[in-house]
Amino acid sequence: MPRHTEPSVNNALGGLLDGMLSRGEVRSENTRAIAGRPGLRPDILISALGRSPVAVEAEYVPALTVEGEARSRLGLVLASSRRRIEAAIAVRYPEEVGDAPDLADALRAARLSYCVFTDESDGVKRFPASGWLDGTVEDVADLVHLSSLPQRAVEKAAAEFEDGIEAASCMLDETDKLRPAVTASIARQLGMANVTQTRRMACAIIANAMVFHERIAGTHTQVPPLAMVCGPASPNPLGDTLQAWTEILDVNYWPIFAIAKDVLQQMPSGDAARILRGLHDTAVRVNVTGVENSHDLTGRIFQRLIADRKYLATFYTLPASAALLARLAVAQLEDDVDWSDADAIGRLRVADFACGTGALLSAVYEQIASRHERAGGDPAALHRMMLEEVLYGCDVMPSAIHITGSTLSGVEPAIGFGRSRLYTFAYGRQSDGSVKIGSLELLQSSAAMTLFNTSDPALRTTGVREEAAAYVVADIPDEGFDLVIMNPPFTSDTKHRDSREGVHAAAFAAFDATAEEQDAMATRLRQSARDSCYHGHAGLGSAFAALAHLKLRPGGVAAFVLPFTAINGASWAKFRELIATQYAEVTIVSIASSGREMSFSSDTGMAECLVIARKASGREKPAGRAKFVSLMRRPASFVAAAEYGKRILGDLTVRRLEDGPYGGIPINFGNADEGEVLDAPLGEYLNGWGAARILDATTAQVAHSLTRGKLSLPAEPGPFELPVTNLNQIGQRGLDSQLLISKAHRGPFTRGPSSPTATYPSLWNHDAENETRLVCEPDSQLRVLPEMESRAAEIWSTASRAHLNRDFTFGSQALAVAFTDAESLGGRIWPNVTFSDTRFDYVFSVWGNSTLGLLAYWWHSSRQQSSKAGMTIRSAESLPVLDFRALSDGQLAVAEEIFGDFRGRELLPAYLADADANRALLDRRVVCDLLGFDVNVYRAVRRLAAKWCAEPSVHGGKSRPECVAPVVDV
Repeated sequence: MPRHTEPSVNNALGGLLDGMLSRGEVRSENTRAIAGRPGLRPDILISALGRSPVAVEAEYVPALTVEGEARSRLGLVLASSRRRIEAAIAVRYPEEVGDAPDLADALRAARLSYCVFTDESDGVKRFPASGWLDGTVEDVADLVHLSSLPQRAVEKAAAEFEDGIEAASCMLDETDKLRPAVTASIARQLGMANVTQTRRMACAIIANAMVFHERIAGTHTQVPPLAMVCGPASPNPLGDTLQAWTEILDVNYWPIFAIAKDVLQQMPSGDAARILRGLHDTAVRVNVTGVENSHDLTGRIFQRLIADRKYLATFYTLPASAALLARLAVAQLEDDVDWSDADAIGRLRVADFACGTGALLSAVYEQIASRHERAGGDPAALHRMMLEEVLYGCDVMPSAIHITGSTLSGVEPAIGFGRSRLYTFAYGRQSDGSVKIGSLELLQSSAAMTLFNTSDPALRTTGVREEAAAYVVADIPDEGFDLVIMNPPFTSDTKHRDSREGVHAAAFAAFDATAEEQDAMATRLRQSARDSCYHGHAGLGSAFAALAHLKLRPGGVAAFVLPFTAINGASWAKFRELIATQYAEVTIVSIASSGREMSFSSDTGMAECLVIARKASGREKPAGRAKFVSLMRRPASFVAAAEYGKRILGDLTVRRLEDGPYGGIPINFGNADEGEVLDAPLGEYLNGWGAARILDATTAQVAHSLTRGKLSLPAEPGPFELPVTNLNQIGQRGLDSQLLISKAHRGPFTRGPSSPTATYPSLWNHDAENETRLVCEPDSQLRVLPEMESRAAEIWSTASRAHLNRDFTFGSQALAVAFTDAESLGGRIWPNVTFSDTRFDYVFSVWGNSTLGLLAYWWHSSRQQSSKAGMTIRSAESLPVLDFRALSDGQLAVAEEIFGDFRGRELLPAYLADADANRALLDRRVVCDLLGFDVNVYRAVRRLAAKWCAEPSVHGGKSRPECVAPVVDV
């Protein structure tokens, strides 16, 4: 029997939590805490302003009733605040705690097990779904804070906010029809085109300022209640609101109210009165929910309203994703910062040079404040220095700076601050004829810069813009930052397919830039980013990565959300080289899922990754390796993000990519696997890092060894020697399709429909019905342009029978390699591959479409889109293939025989390779007859096929047959 009763331990736990949650009120074993239930005594209750109360129920193991008791607390209402309990935590104490002489010390040292119940709109959820989390009292305190977010109130406030903005924007649309000069002036204030989205944005900015106005009313004597200035009783809503906001600006809050006032001043009084009165009602309804600005409501709404998304490619970092990235990034500062020391925190410098809504800066602020609070500090005491000194945000959109400023200010709305470090940079053609490229101007520290619509009062009152710009250059020095965290725009400036829209450089096509302006801005970026990791095909993301590297101090931390092509896209090779050779403690997080779950941002529809790394200093060398984390799903909540972070940052003995087909180290919550961690080298940055976005790390380990001439299969002794080389060592890839038909590249052909008598047949596009057998028919013919006959003959000399699939959708297509009976030219999808020995055509076809060939293709390709793998014409050169030169004449004859047997057989789409009897037979013939391995190796290859087909990047979320992978015995 433990010497300490459970109530005694609860009181001790409550005391520890009280010291770690300075903003919360912690009550243990308290009766009369629940409205209408005077006899009920929750073990521990934690409540804080602006958050839902959290109940903690605890028992000694086996704790058979603790889950039921915790769940029963949901929905109860606190007597003191009338707030509803939406989260309850069940905690299990280990028996040894009860026998310890000092309860507090024992609890600090104990490993507790716990789970959390949340009352959500679609029912009660348990996290984890089964089993238990484990951690320290500090972890429980973290869980209390994260689960106290009032989800129902947030959802209601977001709906009210969006409805009000939509109604106000309809009024502004009417103004646009009657007085277009007014809305054009508003658009200029925002640096945007005069379109519907811009008018919504203007209303969102005003609405947000009004919500914030209501929250700070009463905290400063000169801030009147919102109802007095624009409520139903106000005779002059426009004049009274502008006067009130002028007085608020005397306090500060410039990031919120400066641009809002600028926008409002453009409106006629009658139109403004209608909009203000409507938005006053919205502000009241939002504030009644009790949700504070710190919950990032406006950031979520902003992303639904943003204009020019196609070309700015700005996507909202989902709050839980931002929390995960910030947690991993701030953790790498642990050795440099004493989190109990507010002055030490004040010396940190954190920047986001493409801050958008400020989601990442807000997440970093949350992490820093939480660490300070857990260490016994007061987070509110940090607020002024965080806004004035620590956090830097830059963007090209004044509206983005407004949202960032309001979100950061809203953490402690009653605390004023001086000059912030939020800057709006000029973008596009300037009045002096020059062009500017936003915060990427910082790539040239000595460059002349321009600021516009800045939310910083010191810069607004500067008499000369050049002086303001010089201040910013000095304020953002090279090697001046401890942490740079970004989700930068992804757009490439080389989208030829947009040329019909007048878009020469898509990365600079925002805000109605002309083709000439786009070209000028692209040129400026190339000049500014010379000798960096920037690449035009990689797009603006690589330019912002170069900027981050420039601004980080040695030992500083870079943290990015990037497109998955940063991991294995050919154009990102210089970025990978930078990380591999100049950074240490590298962690790469990706999502082994399909569809929208592949990304950490909202609405991208493509795979993304998180990259966190420490810039090597004089005392440390680049690691040359990384911890690759493949999650099964993106974090669905702040609680899940915290658990992912804890597991990733834990002291794991991580298995390496080179360690054989045994998989990685699992990440699990309770009884469920949530992903794997694998340690892998970064040296092969030219060909990409394949160890990301892998559901079963065994597949990655087999693919890695295969590309090095070793066949190492799951549950099979080995490895076995297998001659493998790069495609360009044994063959020559064909020409890029633009060299065939593009006038800009002197293409000698035009393309027409296929013909059985075509002089220049071509296999150009995908045709699902034509691509189910090894032999395919050309789908096009090429016609020679006048006076281009000699050029046509030169290109025709590259024709061949073998073609490589450059754009392979595993979920619908069967072939990695296609064969045409007669020589033909390739197109955009099917470039030629020419071999000096025509017998290689046959072995290339049977090898490339076997499971081993498909695996090598998948490993080498980009896997940014669900079930779709591709490679550039140049990266195709380094595709790992069987070294056909090492095969004997007898083996080459066997390959031709296999090809003959299979030329007419139907193959299922690649994602069904494990269930396809013909693919199974092809594997048997390749593994046993061609390569000479025994039946056990063949069976292991079929086991591998099942693992490969289970990868989300292969099946893309398509349903798969429930069957054992067929094995063909002949």
